[in-house]
Amino acid sequence: MRRTPASLAVLTVSAAAFCALVPPGPSAAAAPATEAVTAAGTIRLTSYNICGNMCSLPPYDPARRIAAVVAEADPGGWGADQLFLQEVCEHQYLALLDRLGPLGYTGFHSATLPAGNPAICEGHAYGNAVLVRGPVSETADLDLTVGGEREPITVPCALNFLANRPTWSCSVHLYWDDGTLAVPEADRLAAQTRQWLDEGFTVVLGGDFNHSPRTATLSRFYRPERGDGADGSFTEADESDPEYFERAVCPPATTSACRSGEATFGTKKLDYLFLSTPHFQAPSADALPLDTAVSDHNLLRVSATT
Repeated sequence: MRRTPASLAVLTVSAAAFCALVPPGPSAAAAPATEAVTAAGTIRLTSYNICGNMCSLPPYDPARRIAAVVAEADPGGWGADQLFLQEVCEHQYLALLDRLGPLGYTGFHSATLPAGNPAICEGHAYGNAVLVRGPVSETADLDLTVGGEREPITVPCALNFLANRPTWSCSVHLYWDDGTLAVPEADRLAAQTRQWLDEGFTVVLGGDFNHSPRTATLSRFYRPERGDGADGSFTEADESDPEYFERAVCPPATTSACRSGEATFGTKKLDYLFLSTPHFQAPSADALPLDTAVSDHNLLRVSATT
């Protein structure tokens, strides 16, 4: 895991100690929505693989891509508290930050491929990003690479206050294989999230996990109650929608939640938002219609109460 120097300290303290050291502004309860914290109540999240490098030729529209992400943060629209983005060129991330900064957003971009190759992102660095409403106290760049991947697998994480709780929020893009490499990558990510949860932090994982819900890769995140060898600590935002249950395994009449969900890449569900179970209630998700000017993935919106 690559970290900012200050985060070496925060990873060894509890959430309670962190709150004491870094209070969420002079008056968290009175803070406007665009300031330091998101008030308790309903949170809104967006995860989107924006295909920022591969989807570069028409009908893809670079300006439309930026505008679509900015619209997710618009307080007059979805008003996302956090944005989890994958396949993001660094110059796209900087353009988003320029647009979202006035709305109170900060963020972190992690490069999986460096700048300098004109065939990738017009010579800019390429990777993933997380943007959150309010200040970021620490960042962590999780290196999940196990060896054999065609490019490093890194996950940018940001620590800020979500619903008045110190929250690690990470944008995930696991390897696109049969699970041989993705499973140990998922193990590394799950181990880090367990450490944060043990320290008292809230954790949110959003992104393109590149594998279907009932695979071993995703077993690292679903709670054991979801079956198929699951041993994680998270609720997946779309697991309670009976419209998308795999009915042979999860009959809606007798099942309240299922390792399933709406498709986000063709006919497959590859994109997820995992919420640490003790900290959120009644999550729900919706995959928007595919915007063929932006990406080959559907945008995933999530809401939950705290």
